[in-house]
Amino acid sequence: MRRGRLWLLCVTAWSVLTLPSGPVAGQEPGRRDLVDPRTVKQLLEGRRPLSFVPGEVIVKRKVVAGVAREVPAERLKGLRLAPEARATAGGELIYRLEPSFEATLSRKAIRERTLAAVDELKALPDVEYAQPNYILRIAATTPNDPEYGKQWHYFENGAGSGRSPGGINLPRTWDTNKGADVKVAVIDTGILPNHADIAGSPNLVQGFDMMSNTRFSNDGDGRDADPTDPGDAVSAGECGPGDPAQSDSWHGTHVAGTIGVGRTNNGAGVAGVNWNVKVQAVRVLGKCGGTIEDINDAIRWAAGLPVPGVPNNTPPAKVINMSLGGGGTCAQSPSTQRAIDDAVAAGTSVVVAAGNSADDASGYLPAGCNNVITVAASDFRGRLVTRYSNFGSTVEILAPGGDVDRDDNRDGDPDGVLSMVRGGYAYYNGTSMAAPHVAGVAALVLAVNPSASPAQVLAQLQDTAVPRSSVECPRPCGAGLLNAFAPFVSIELTPAEIRLDRGESARLTATLRRGRTLLSAESVSFNSGNPGVASVAPSTATTNASGQAQADVKGESNGNTQVRAEAQGNSKEAPVRVPSLSDAGMFILVALALWSFHRRARRRRLLRA
Repeated sequence: MRRGRLWLLCVTAWSVLTLPSGPVAGQEPGRRDLVDPRTVKQLLEGRRPLSFVPGEVIVKRKVVAGVAREVPAERLKGLRLAPEARATAGGELIYRLEPSFEATLSRKAIRERTLAAVDELKALPDVEYAQPNYILRIAATTPNDPEYGKQWHYFENGAGSGRSPGGINLPRTWDTNKGADVKVAVIDTGILPNHADIAGSPNLVQGFDMMSNTRFSNDGDGRDADPTDPGDAVSAGECGPGDPAQSDSWHGTHVAGTIGVGRTNNGAGVAGVNWNVKVQAVRVLGKCGGTIEDINDAIRWAAGLPVPGVPNNTPPAKVINMSLGGGGTCAQSPSTQRAIDDAVAAGTSVVVAAGNSADDASGYLPAGCNNVITVAASDFRGRLVTRYSNFGSTVEILAPGGDVDRDDNRDGDPDGVLSMVRGGYAYYNGTSMAAPHVAGVAALVLAVNPSASPAQVLAQLQDTAVPRSSVECPRPCGAGLLNAFAPFVSIELTPAEIRLDRGESARLTATLRRGRTLLSAESVSFNSGNPGVASVAPSTATTNASGQAQADVKGESNGNTQVRAEAQGNSKEAPVRVPSLSDAGMFILVALALWSFHRRARRRRLLRA
């Protein structure tokens, strides 16, 4: 940082913002914004098995001469059903397994006992019918925005169709929580209010341009009520000797799009994390960045605190997103720490990007400040993007930031985060893209619990995060991967990768958690993608008091495959490699041959001597 003038650089020194080559995503010539056929299939096609309430049986008794027959008490006792039953409007009775007996069973065993009771009861002469207490539901909610299919970062977490290992479980969350009028302030480059996916959106509320220095503002004036982004392009050397040229980033619009400034489920463009959020643009970054003075005032103003000469922000934002920063510790700008402290004391959660220097986030501002939620970036695989993401003990959580250098889902597009820019949509990557995922989910938390404090919001985000292994996070990346669906059960596999010789076995351990709570007495199924390469046994196991279930993986023949553990509709895979003799044994044979050759040559030299 330069002495005497502390300013934060966005884009060039902060976000890795990469536009795709060719046309902007979602803007093919002559294309109409139609519903993605894949979304239609997810919603209206396919068959899902009926689920039911474990332990409950609905029984309809036969009626003779106007009197309902009784189910024999001894039969209920033999099935371990409690004699007390609750009646339905249709005259059925709902029996439940005895609570003391049910407490001794695993989830799988409860389901099996329920189905067995149904079979026995419906065979009784006094019973008209018996059935489980089924659960009906619509398919997991997916928006009809045609580019949603490219937003892997929102998908259900896991392997298989419609999922991604780096997804944050939004579809199941949207079933019951699409957000509410929670205001999120985006302290950034401003916004493009006339973007096709934003114009007329009820999610965009009045913001403010906090830029007081016309050198940076690029709009010809100082502070005003218009946070429209005029662009931040610079020529080579304009921001300082040796600085490269840079095109307009439209960074604030991309960030706001992820949070949900657009009209999600409007049949056009992309989706946002939060369908009903109120996004407020607070402009502080322009050409060459922005000043700490303006940023500190923006933090306070967004939180509803007074700023001289500026109308109060009423109602205040409950969440602030700052996808900005610079190299230097928070101690170098105590005024920024004070502004953050004031905002948090006023009840506003402050979410910040960890930084894109593949370095310890504690050395960056505001990522290293106290009382912020510092966010590192993950890729499609749910792994820390070690190529650029900062890390360390100051990071609270990991969230999708993308990696435009990869295409792990093999869809032909870069694995960046897709959101709005001028002229359409673009894939960007960076911790700048990770932070708004967290800000959007924080607003979902507040939609359910509006009185939650910043500390309580952080606690829920961390308690429900999907744990990461040392392979997924080789450097500290917080509590785990962001998870929007609170009841989600995560599976951690140890080891995360397996290498075996033929005939060799290794123990695979699956650890189940709901948030940070270890789950015991849960059934886990194990299977191999190719049993001819690597077999796995047993096929099912039950977790112990430490939340662990185990199976043995055996190398059968050379090749590559994966083993999968599944529980409660979620899964996790570990790659398995069984090398051929040519991989390991051939190396030994070659080494022995070379040793033998040199030994014979040495003997010949000695004999000639």
